[in-house]
Amino acid sequence: MIKKIALSCIIIFYSVSFAQELTRQKLDSLFNLFVYVRSENKIESEKPAGFPQQPEKCGFELVNTIALNIDKFLPEQQSILKALLQRPILQKSIVTPRGYFRIHYDETGVNAPRYSLTELALALDSAYNFEVNFLGYPPPPVDNVNGGDSKYDIYILDLGGSYYGYTQFEDDLGGGKYTSFTVIDNDYQGYYTTGIEGARVTSAHEFHHAIQVGNYIYREPDLFYYEITSTAMEEFVFDDVNDYYAYMSDYFNNPTRPFIQNNGYNLAIWNIFLKEIFGFDILKRQWELMPSARALNAINISMNENNSTLRNELNRFGVWTYFTNYRSIPGKFFDEAANYPLIRTSTPMVFNPPSKSFSMSTRPTTNYFLKIIDGRDTLISIISNSDFVSGTDSANNFFDFEYILYSDTSIGDRKLSGFYSATLNASPQNFWSASEILNNLVIYGDSTFKFSDDDEETFAFPNPYRYNKKYGLGNFVYIQIQNSELGDEVDFSVFTTSMQLVYNSRESVSFLPNGAKGIKYEVKNFDKKHLGSGVYIYTIKKQDKTISGKFVVFNE
Repeated sequence: MIKKIALSCIIIFYSVSFAQELTRQKLDSLFNLFVYVRSENKIESEKPAGFPQQPEKCGFELVNTIALNIDKFLPEQQSILKALLQRPILQKSIVTPRGYFRIHYDETGVNAPRYSLTELALALDSAYNFEVNFLGYPPPPVDNVNGGDSKYDIYILDLGGSYYGYTQFEDDLGGGKYTSFTVIDNDYQGYYTTGIEGARVTSAHEFHHAIQVGNYIYREPDLFYYEITSTAMEEFVFDDVNDYYAYMSDYFNNPTRPFIQNNGYNLAIWNIFLKEIFGFDILKRQWELMPSARALNAINISMNENNSTLRNELNRFGVWTYFTNYRSIPGKFFDEAANYPLIRTSTPMVFNPPSKSFSMSTRPTTNYFLKIIDGRDTLISIISNSDFVSGTDSANNFFDFEYILYSDTSIGDRKLSGFYSATLNASPQNFWSASEILNNLVIYGDSTFKFSDDDEETFAFPNPYRYNKKYGLGNFVYIQIQNSELGDEVDFSVFTTSMQLVYNSRESVSFLPNGAKGIKYEVKNFDKKHLGSGVYIYTIKKQDKTISGKFVVFNE
C-alpha cells in the first residue's frame, strides 16, 4: 500500500545538517520561512529570518525537513503546513508537445507566468529527452493520476525571489523512493538568470531531482550530491545559460571545505570535470550505487570501476580548478574556464634553500593549494586528502601533513623540474596525493595522471581579452613560454584566422605577472589601433623552433 506524505523540495542549506535534533527555534524558523515563500501577498518588510539574501536554486532540504518532522511542529503550525504541502490548485493546464509533462498555471493573478509557456514546454521536453532518452536515466515513477493524469506535473507559482523551484515528494514507494511533482517560479525577476532562461535551467535541475528520488533513494546527509548532480545537469542540458556561475565563487574561495559541507550548487564543476574525464556513464553509475552506498563511497567505487581512484581524480580536479580565469588555457581543462573565478591559495610562504618543511593540516575530501615563493619562482603544490570515509562520517576532523621542499633535485621523493624536489609526508598515504605547478606550468602530476614534457608549451592570458574589462594586468595579452630564459630574443607575430599578418616584432623574454617567463603584447595592430573582435593566431620563433597558439579578442 502506498503511503501518502506531504514533502516538498525547496532547498536551503544551513551550515549544519538538519539531521541533528531540531530545536523549537529552528522549527519556528522553518515554519515562518515556508509560509512566507508560499504566501500570495508577500511584503518585503515582513521577510522572515533565514530568507535567502540571493535566490536559491532549490529548496530540497527545507521542505523535506518540514514534512518528515511535521509532528514536531505546534498543532496550529501543523494545520497550516499540511495545507501548504498539498498540490496547488491552479486555473489552467497544458500538455507539452511530446506528452511528457502537464503544466499547471493561472492565467491571471500573482501566479500568472511572465514568460512563454510554449518555450517552457519545449524546455521541459528537452530536459526529458536528454536525461531519459539520451543519458538513459529511468523516468520518474507515475503519480497515481494525481494532477489529472499520469504525466509528470509542473506547477507555476510566484515564489517571490526565494527559490528557483522545488520538487515535492508525494507518495512513499518504500526504500527511500517517492513519486513527486515540481513547482517553479513564475517570472524569475531578480534572479541571477531571469525569465524563460531561469525556467529552462530549473526544468533540467528539478526534473533530475524527480529522477533521483523516484528511482534511487532520498538520503538527507548526502543532499550535497543531489545538488551537484542537478546543477550540473543544467549545464549538460542547456549549455548556453550558465546559471551555475552564480554559485562557483563559494567553492573557489573555500577549496579546503569538505565536499559534504558544500551546498552542491557551488560544485557542479565536479560532475562537469568527471564527465570530461570519463563520460556521462560514470555519473549514472554513481546513482545506481547510491541506494547501497553513501555518496562519497559511490563516487569512489565508480572510479575504481574505471581504473582510477578518488585520490587520483580529486588531485587532478585541483589542477583543473587552478587553471581558470586569466590562467585558463584554451583547449585544456574546463571549456568555460575563462569565465570561472580563481581558486584561493594559501598565504604565500617563503622558501629558504637548501630545504624547508611546511607543516599543515586539512580536512578530508579537500584540496589544499600551498603557495611557496622562492625569489622569482612561484610553486603551487596541490595537496589532496581523499579520505572519503572520514569525509562522510567525521568531515570536521583535521589531518596533518608535512611538505618538504629542497633546492636539490636528488633529495626529495619527487623531482620538480630541474631545480627542486619535494617530499609529502602524511598518513595513511593511500588517501594523499600532490601535484606541483611551477610558474604556472604543471611539472608533476601525482598518481596515474601525468603531463607530457611539451604540455602547456605556450599559452596566452587573459584569454579571451576584452578591451573594456579591467584585468589588473595592464592593457596586454601575456604569452607564457615554457623552457625560456630571461633575455631570450624571439620573433613574435599575430595573424588573423585567414593568415593576414596584423603585427610583428622582436621581443625579449621577461617575467610575467603570474611569475612565469614570456612576453607581453599590447593588443594592437601595426597602426597602433585596436584589433577587431575575433580569433587570432600568434607565432613565436625561438632560434630554429616555431611555436604557436590562439587568443580571442572582444572589442566591445
